[in-house]
Amino acid sequence: AESSDANFSGKVAKIAASALNRREVSEVLGKLEGGALIVQSASDMKPETVNVLLKLLENENKGIIVVMEDTKSGMERLLAAHPQIQACFNVRVDIESLDNEALVSYAREYALEQEYSIDNLGVLALHTRIAENQRHDHAVTVAQVREFVDSAIGRAKRPSLRHFFDVLFGKRYDEEDMIILREKDFIYA
Repeated sequence: AESSDANFSGKVAKIAASALNRREVSEVLGKLEGGALIVQSASDMKPETVNVLLKLLENENKGIIVVMEDTKSGMERLLAAHPQIQACFNVRVDIESLDNEALVSYAREYALEQEYSIDNLGVLALHTRIAENQRHDHAVTVAQVREFVDSAIGRAKRPSLRHFFDVLFGKRYDEEDMIILREKDFIYA
């Protein structure tokens, strides 16, 4: 994609708000002339950090893009405490977290890419693992779902007496010759 700003060099830095609180904001921005800064967990910024950042952005002429990243409730807290932020930022994007069905669907596709399939009881076990990890302050991510599937694959790869009998009785592979991930692979993964 072509940048509309000829000054953009593509240098991008990610920093947690808590780390930015301990740094000199002007120094951080100074290193990114023509680039971008991503502030993670932005609501953790101290008021002094926010004020310095806003002051620097108001006078900024170095072509720096700043992205603040946080949960929806975190951003609401930050904007309520510092309404002047909205004057410096011209775009807000709220991304809804995936629901459990979408995460399971993603897990099945990911498993297929790895040449594995998940049986019905495995899907139920995966639903349970996802539900156990969903909290009001933390949504399960696709990265976590990949970890769940990778752990189940690791367990399914380990030689065991069960796997020997599954091969012997033709229960190890599905019709497409994919190794089947079962409930036990997700429960103990």
